[in-house]
Amino acid sequence: MSTVAPPTRRLAWFADRPIGVKVGAVIALLAAVVLGTNLLAITRIGDMRAGQEAIYTENLQPLNALSEIQRAHAAHRARTLEYAVSAPARRVELIEQMEEKTADLQAGYDAYEPFIVEQGAMQNFLEVRGQFLDLLTSQLFPAADRGDLVAFAQVQSELLQPLLQVMADELELEGVAQSEEAAARNALAAEDASDATGLLLTVSIVSIVVAAGLAFLVVRRILATVGSMQRSVQAMAEGDLTVLPEARDRDEIGRMAAALGAAQENLRSVMASVVASADAVAASSEQLSASSAQISCSAEETSAQSGVVSSAAEEVSRNVATVAAGAEEMGASIREISQNANEAAR
Repeated sequence: MSTVAPPTRRLAWFADRPIGVKVGAVIALLAAVVLGTNLLAITRIGDMRAGQEAIYTENLQPLNALSEIQRAHAAHRARTLEYAVSAPARRVELIEQMEEKTADLQAGYDAYEPFIVEQGAMQNFLEVRGQFLDLLTSQLFPAADRGDLVAFAQVQSELLQPLLQVMADELELEGVAQSEEAAARNALAAEDASDATGLLLTVSIVSIVVAAGLAFLVVRRILATVGSMQRSVQAMAEGDLTVLPEARDRDEIGRMAAALGAAQENLRSVMASVVASADAVAASSEQLSASSAQISCSAEETSAQSGVVSSAAEEVSRNVATVAAGAEEMGASIREISQNANEAAR
């Protein structure tokens, strides 16, 4: 025999909410999962975008600025070599162009300075370049102006070329350092992207599991109550009123199950009363049957006695008739005697 079970206390508050609230809670949780996942994705995408912008502004743009420095330096160097074989008018143009390239190099350095990685290398580059410019104006160009190509070549190979090599090495060192920093930031961005992907997958899976668990719990409790009611109604159809539904929750279905259980209890009480009344009626019927049998016996005895009385009455009637006949005969005799007496008196 089943009994009406109280709702589990661990989830009593939620279990007792209406079905609409439970379904709404599941939908709200799913919406929160989607919204939270999207917000997390937007946040992580923003972080990755910020990382990309940092790589662009702090590495790619500085590399472009460093390239401008290298191009200006190379263009300036090419004009120094051309200076020895150029006409005087062209030399004036070359000097103006070298001044422009020097200005371009300085502008590029000023733009690049906030992003310098190897401070020592770039500082040494400036110092060596200053020495290079001094040698140009003090020895290289005067030798070319004198037409002394031997002295020009000697200054170029012995004095300027080592300085040019040092400047090239320092620029290359800075470029490698800048590239390594860009690669490190790119690797960090890739790692952040991988971490963000893992985090999003983890949050999504956990959220989906939680939402699915809540939905499973709601559906399971509803189906359990409905199944209990089905078994109870099936038992009622088979004439068994002892199988009561389990009202686990106090929602609409739970209250329906409780009402069905109360109805079964009341119906069982009514049936018990009907059975008791039927037993009383059966006992009364047996007593009435016994009384009827006694009355039947009494009637038969009365009938027998009535037959005796009837016979006696017939005999009395015959006797009365005899007496009446005798009386009539006596009356005739008396009349005759009276008549005779009257005649005698005359």
